[in-house]
Amino acid sequence: MVVTRHTRPCRVWTPPIDAVLYLDGILRITYTPAPRGGRALLVGELDATNIAAVAPILTQAGAEDTITIDLGLLEFIDMAGLRMLTTLCRNGTATLTNVPPAMNRALALLSESDPADLPDCA
Repeated sequence: MVVTRHTRPCRVWTPPIDAVLYLDGILRITYTPAPRGGRALLVGELDATNIAAVAPILTQAGAEDTITIDLGLLEFIDMAGLRMLTTLCRNGTATLTNVPPAMNRALALLSESDPADLPDCA
């Protein structure tokens, strides 16, 4: 006697794979997809030399749903980078997390000079 057992196909859960969205000599951006927006991790330096390339990439990543931009490993940011990030927040494209203390101080100084220009990104 042969007994045949019918089983359902098993789905194996695998964690999302990080995709490299941007890479140059001073900045790497990796993206981890998530059900409600993804997470972009910035590692290195964000400044006037790379924001022209980075801004449309982050805008596109946040086109479907708000992305979380993790700044915990960002070593340097200039005013151009701060403006770009605040614009993404203002447009509802992104929220910021793990903001380094130096960047918080820069945002606080900017908000004293023009509070209307800086949205609450966190």
